[in-house]
Amino acid sequence: MSTTQYTSESRGQYSAKAYSATGSTSPLAPTVIPRRNPGDHDVQIEILFCGICHSDLHQVRNEWSVMPTVYPCIPGHEIVGRVTKVGSAVTKFKPGDLAAVGCLVDSDGSCPDCQTGLEQFCPKLTLTYNLSQVDSNL
Repeated sequence: MSTTQYTSESRGQYSAKAYSATGSTSPLAPTVIPRRNPGDHDVQIEILFCGICHSDLHQVRNEWSVMPTVYPCIPGHEIVGRVTKVGSAVTKFKPGDLAAVGCLVDSDGSCPDCQTGLEQFCPKLTLTYNLSQVDSNL
């Protein structure tokens, strides 16, 4: 499965703190990663809490052959935070609101899978698994 990639250069970047694994047997360690600035339809959040579940552990340990891990890997796809910025087209959130992020974002809402409530199969979705320092999609 592929994910949508955006170029950070077109919007600029900021630095964010994270924890990453550099290999399948390495411990998580603090790091700083580049993130792209939010676009018109984006919500930027300050992460307050992040869950690490069994699927994150499988991903960090490179135990899924169908989705090989890209290192350094930043686990944690169950996120709750406070909105810090919203894009000009965002209408449902404002700075200061609480927001949550699940294991996928950016489903198109219009394909047959989305229309039947199966957005996890949308060909245009972006998974929040296996983030790396070079990803610019979130």
